[in-house]
Amino acid sequence: MKNSQDGSGTVLALAAVALAISLFSLSQVAAYNLIAQRRLQATVDAMAIGATDALRGLNTGYPCPTAGEIGLIKGVELDTCRIVGFEVFISAHSKGVGIVLSASALAGPSS
Repeated sequence: MKNSQDGSGTVLALAAVALAISLFSLSQVAAYNLIAQRRLQATVDAMAIGATDALRGLNTGYPCPTAGEIGLIKGVELDTCRIVGFEVFISAHSKGVGIVLSASALAGPSS
């Protein structure tokens, strides 16, 4: 006569391994999105600075196309480029794992 508990330890161990792999995968997705958000913010900051430099005549080109080119190089899509006086406001987005990440930056001369 066979015991009804035979093999239950194996099933429990497999369930524990599957749970551990699932939790690890979720934590990796979250970590990747956090890193991608930081990279996006750094890129948007660079886009705003580049646009401000173009506005002030420190480099060639027009401010918003310059910002768009910087974003294109880094794989970021420009959403908004707004110029008020000598300040430039940039808003852009990129795709993370399962979500759309967005960031904005304001650059201009120090007051």
